[in-house]
Amino acid sequence: MVAELIKWKLSLAVVFSAATGYLLSFGRADGGLLVVAAGVFLLSSGASALNQYTERRSDAIMDRTAGRPLPSGQMTPLTAVAVAIVLLVSGSLMLGFSGLMPLFLGLLNVLLYNVIYTGLKKRTTLAIVPGALVGAIPPIIGYTAAGGVMTDTVILLFSLFMFLWQMPHFWLLLVRYGSEYEKAGIKTLYSTMDGEKIKRLVLIWIVASSLALWILGCIFMSLPAYAIVSLLGFNIAFILLFRKILNLPETGQRSKYAFILINSFSILVMIILITVSLIGL
Repeated sequence: MVAELIKWKLSLAVVFSAATGYLLSFGRADGGLLVVAAGVFLLSSGASALNQYTERRSDAIMDRTAGRPLPSGQMTPLTAVAVAIVLLVSGSLMLGFSGLMPLFLGLLNVLLYNVIYTGLKKRTTLAIVPGALVGAIPPIIGYTAAGGVMTDTVILLFSLFMFLWQMPHFWLLLVRYGSEYEKAGIKTLYSTMDGEKIKRLVLIWIVASSLALWILGCIFMSLPAYAIVSLLGFNIAFILLFRKILNLPETGQRSKYAFILINSFSILVMIILITVSLIGL
């Protein structure tokens, strides 16, 4: 129940992106990486718990989220708030050991997620912009915790990748759950675009952003040949597989495969960048 409240899988993914940022800056794993990982996990978990408390009434309206701990009655709102506070305070203290900038960025992310993004969801479709920024900040937290400067090209490009990669997640949910979002009063593209148009938007976004970022990475990042070739190969394979999945009949499996593929590609990108930072060949 607590694991679902804190969205532990999502929190671990956030930790992995922060760890990638740390290793891009420092070039090796040490105790500082563990501190950052713990701080980011706790802060992300606390933000998720707080978000579920804030959105408990909207979650109860949608079939996709009605089974969560609060709308289903498995946990009281007071308990969820208590869990969120403990996690947020613990995560802040951990990130504080890594420096003021990682702490500031961590708290900024909590604000973006729980105040700005959540507050705008029922007001404008542009809420996805601060929502996507939430995924772009963790790598910078890791990078600055390791002593890097947040304006360095390498971390800005990686964070841009994480930002752009959040958009398809939002839009793919609309293809299957758009009517539920509308029922809950959440502003989305579903009111102006049908499922087929959203699918085309996702595919165009995936192709354009992934290839553009590969080109920018080759120009502005000192990537070795094996990394450049590997990234291009995975990029092309990903685009072809993703297009094939989008053309499958609309079922829960199609959405599941699409999310798995998007997340797998982002993980592969991070693994390649971590490899480069650790061995530098």
